[in-house]
Amino acid sequence: MTGSYEGKRGLVLGVANRRSIAWAIAKRLSSGGAELAFTYQGERIEKNVRDLAESVSSPLVTEC
Repeated sequence: MTGSYEGKRGLVLGVANRRSIAWAIAKRLSSGGAELAFTYQGERIEKNVRDLAESVSSPLVTEC
């Protein structure tokens, strides 16, 4: 799948932890070369989402 999303950008909603369907989708897009941004709802999951975003080299994380 490498390169199939090269040059594409995406906004990922709904990531809460490593078991989230949204996280599985984000990993797949990232491994294909997409640049991603993430949102989170509430301070409770902010750190989780920021850590996950960092693991796929995504600097853009914002509250929804």
